[in-house]
Amino acid sequence: MGTQAAPLVTGLEVVYLYVKDMERSARFYRDLLGIPLAGDPHWQDARLGDTRFALHEWHESVPEPSSGTVSIDFRVDDADAAAERLRGQGAEVREQMREEYGIAYELVDPDGYRVHLFSMPR
Repeated sequence: MGTQAAPLVTGLEVVYLYVKDMERSARFYRDLLGIPLAGDPHWQDARLGDTRFALHEWHESVPEPSSGTVSIDFRVDDADAAAERLRGQGAEVREQMREEYGIAYELVDPDGYRVHLFSMPR
């Protein structure tokens, strides 16, 4: 009987859409669908159960918005440790963000989808 590592992913942190016109998109999701978005001209989000749904201002370093550009952040306890664990298993992982509100690493799944591992700052 071998030892089994604790699960790396502990939850779904945030699903967000890149949008080109924040106010237009916020009106759609807030006014039409009733999602209580709040934020600023670059980022609006709302809690939907345990998961955040967000709109992120589009920028040139990401693909053009389309049905295939949804971003998923998986919650991990420690993004730095998770990245090291995955690198130890041969995965290519790159730091995507390190801000006062969290740390994210990006990796690509076998079908080419980019997913992120996110943790709150320690």
